[in-house]
Amino acid sequence: MEWVWRKLDTFAGAVVIAAGGIASSQGQALIVQYMLRLSRHLNEAMAQLLNIQNGMRYKLMSNEVRKELEAEAQFRVDQLQTSYDAILGANFLTRPFTIFSHAEPTIISETWLSFTPSLPQDTAAIAYVVIGIILGFLFYELIKMPIVSIFHGPRRRRFKRRL
Repeated sequence: MEWVWRKLDTFAGAVVIAAGGIASSQGQALIVQYMLRLSRHLNEAMAQLLNIQNGMRYKLMSNEVRKELEAEAQFRVDQLQTSYDAILGANFLTRPFTIFSHAEPTIISETWLSFTPSLPQDTAAIAYVVIGIILGFLFYELIKMPIVSIFHGPRRRRFKRRL
């Protein structure tokens, strides 16, 4: 019976480790899709700013209104550019944390809702898989430890007597 439990333990560990690797491999795909959306929003914001600065429709407005619209558009461009530069400048290990600290809430939710899983094959994705496997293994062992101690109880050592 102990053999069955060992095999179940090995199987459960493999499933958790594989799930960690697969989930973390999608991190790179999510980052790429987010960066594409962010750059698209940045380009649209820049086009809007140029339109406000040079467009005939905006030149017909009063200076105060046009300056207010221009300030709002410039703020949006600066905000998106800061996010884009921070994420692009981060290395592959800190990039996931940088995204969540600089993410635009609407853009990240749009990315998540339309996320398409993929099998990225670059070095960052492979590193994410390895990190996910290691974290999956550690997670499984941490969860398993208290459960095993409950069922097995404390082990008693047997000492040989010396004569």
